[in-house]
Amino acid sequence: MNSLMGHGPHATAMMPPGGGGGTILPSSGGKRKEIYKYDAPFTLYAMSWSNRPDKKYRLALGSFIEEYSNKVQIIQLTDEENGEFKVKGSFDHPYPTTKILWIPDTKGVCPDLLATSGDYLRIWKVNEGSGEVKLESLLNNNKNSDFCAPLTSFDWNELDPNLVGTSSIDTTCTIWGLETGQPIGRIDNNSVTGMVRTQLIAHDKEVFDIAFSRAGGGRDIFASVGADGSVRMFDLRHLEHSTIIYEDAQQQPLLRLCWNKQDPNYLATMATDGVEVIILDVRVPCTPVATLKNHTACVNGIAWAPHSSCHICSSGDDQQALIWDIQQMPRPIDDPILAYRADGEINQVQWAAGQPDWIAICYNQSMEILRV
Repeated sequence: MNSLMGHGPHATAMMPPGGGGGTILPSSGGKRKEIYKYDAPFTLYAMSWSNRPDKKYRLALGSFIEEYSNKVQIIQLTDEENGEFKVKGSFDHPYPTTKILWIPDTKGVCPDLLATSGDYLRIWKVNEGSGEVKLESLLNNNKNSDFCAPLTSFDWNELDPNLVGTSSIDTTCTIWGLETGQPIGRIDNNSVTGMVRTQLIAHDKEVFDIAFSRAGGGRDIFASVGADGSVRMFDLRHLEHSTIIYEDAQQQPLLRLCWNKQDPNYLATMATDGVEVIILDVRVPCTPVATLKNHTACVNGIAWAPHSSCHICSSGDDQQALIWDIQQMPRPIDDPILAYRADGEINQVQWAAGQPDWIAICYNQSMEILRV
């Protein structure tokens, strides 16, 4: 495990379960800090790590204020010695963002784009010099009505950044093709527009999450979860039918969906107010291949390791972030291998794709990044 989770006695902010409660303090004596904390001026919910190699320790954070006016902040750890985050940009956002994602550009060749979902899908561009953020495009697929169907989530295709999929309370998923008049990697001052590639009724009730799979070339296969308690898989090349991978026995709504980053046979989901994380194998539909049960209050977030097929992090209202090693499936996974207790109920967890030693969590008005 040391090869994944760090080396030496002070290499991680997380400890084996039962290793003591409370916040684990960063090590002293000139060693690297293991925890950095940022306190925002508002309650936090949505959060995303930047994927660009030239923007280490940069995150976007969305406020959760129960009114129309909300905010998105772009912050970056600029002083590792003192643990200081600087606000690099900030912009107003109508309603809280249900999700934020940076463009999945791990090489730094695309424009510095950011997407948010809420009432609509919006694409934003960060100015390289000033850090100013400008709205590039508002994508609305409901032109014939004065009312919008809010978007619960979205996903940005990692292999084809021209594709974005959204999920909505109106039971549909929409796949957008981002159009710039030229490849997205070369746009300069051209604004980004979007065209609906396809819209489909994905579930019988509200759709709560959508995620592209890396299977089959990584472009065409996606899955969704919703209030009908099912996980459904779709293929853009054959949209006339879908595959039900799993249905909750109590028909509890399923809130989140997360594909394994290294092995596209596996995905994780969780139910409303559920204390378990359900691991599914698409080759064995309808039966969980593992259930992770150590949370004592509802699970709010799940994130697979970007660099390992057998590690996943979960977080919840019990203030815990837990890392699990699932390589012994289908034998039961009884306990997590690492645990961290925050100072509040954790509502979000994200594992940095470009810096896989780091996990970010949000609780109340605080965001922490933890070295794992």
